[in-house]
Amino acid sequence: MALEKMKKGNAVFTDKFKENEKLYHDLVENGQHPKVLWVGCSDSRVVPEFTVNANAGDLFVIRNIANIIPPKDADEICTSSVLEYAVLHLNVGHIVICGHTGCGGINALIDGTPEDSKIHDWLKYAHLAKETAKNSGTNSLELETIKENIFLQANNLITFDYIEKKQKKDEIKIHKWLYDMHTGKISFFDDFKKDWFPLN
Repeated sequence: MALEKMKKGNAVFTDKFKENEKLYHDLVENGQHPKVLWVGCSDSRVVPEFTVNANAGDLFVIRNIANIIPPKDADEICTSSVLEYAVLHLNVGHIVICGHTGCGGINALIDGTPEDSKIHDWLKYAHLAKETAKNSGTNSLELETIKENIFLQANNLITFDYIEKKQKKDEIKIHKWLYDMHTGKISFFDDFKKDWFPLN
């Protein structure tokens, strides 16, 4: 999107802003109270609010390459600070880890990146997903790695004590979702049936 298009886009948004003035006014006056923390990929083609038709104020969002949550002992400040704020201050009741098909970050992980690059440093937090997928005997290494990465990042969430405690008390639920860029549909992983099912 060119800068000029963005300028015109803001004009369109301000018209819609007026149509939804009560919603935006309430968010200003009463603060935000999202119930869901969404962990998604930075991919420009996958916009969380669009995929679930969410309003402003519905989602608190972390987006980065390959929807990664470094574990607590990684001491990665940016992501962990968002987690802390969402869980301890906003008291979200749900955390969604949403991967997506055609993920460039996962393809970079599979193909390899220069060891002196920042992307290489970041993707080390998804490396185990690639190795697990390789050992699964899958026909699609890409898709299996995407799925394994969702599992891995969900596990990384509970390395944070405050999330683990809330999960044990059933005060927070962790959801594993997969967005299909070809159809717009989302699948979820059922932890009891150990399989993926359509969200709807």
